[in-house]
Amino acid sequence: MMSPDLWKMWLLIDPRRVLIGLAVFLTILGIAIHMILLSTAEFNWLEDGVPAASVQQVTSVVPQR
Repeated sequence: MMSPDLWKMWLLIDPRRVLIGLAVFLTILGIAIHMILLSTAEFNWLEDGVPAASVQQVTSVVPQR
């Protein structure tokens, strides 16, 4: 159970700085994970030899009059 005085932590720490720091950290972490995966042969989705799906003509489901 959380302490009833936990709100006092935000008097010591600026919430805006915490949220900005968290967003920056998660962005850098996401970019680092993607770069690590792209540097491997098994998980590199850009150079895996599978061509991109081509655009196809979509047929209408509703009959036209």
